[in-house]
Amino acid sequence: MSPERECHDNEDVMESIDELKERLSSMKRMMEERKAAGSGTKDLFQGQARSLHGTTMIDGNFLSFVFGGSLAIILSVSVYAFYNLYHAVLKKFPSTHTEL
Repeated sequence: MSPERECHDNEDVMESIDELKERLSSMKRMMEERKAAGSGTKDLFQGQARSLHGTTMIDGNFLSFVFGGSLAIILSVSVYAFYNLYHAVLKKFPSTHTEL
C-alpha cells in the first residue's frame, strides 16, 4: 500500500471515531436531559403506545404455567417414544429361554 493511501485510510478512521464520539456525547446529553425532566431510563424503552401502558397480560405466573406445560408435554412424548422403541426392539430380538 502506498503511504498516501495509508494516510487517507487513517484520516477516514479518525473521522469515523470523531463522529462516534460526537454521537455518544449527544446521547449522553439527551439522557441527562431526560433525567432532569423526571423521566427515567425505564420510560426510554416502553414504546410510544400509551394505550398499552399498564396492561400486564403476560406475567411471570402465566409464563411459568406455559413453560411447565410445555415441559410436561415434551417429557410425556419422550417417555411414550422410548416405551414404543423398547417394545419394538424386544419384538424384533426376542430372548429365548432354554432353562426349562
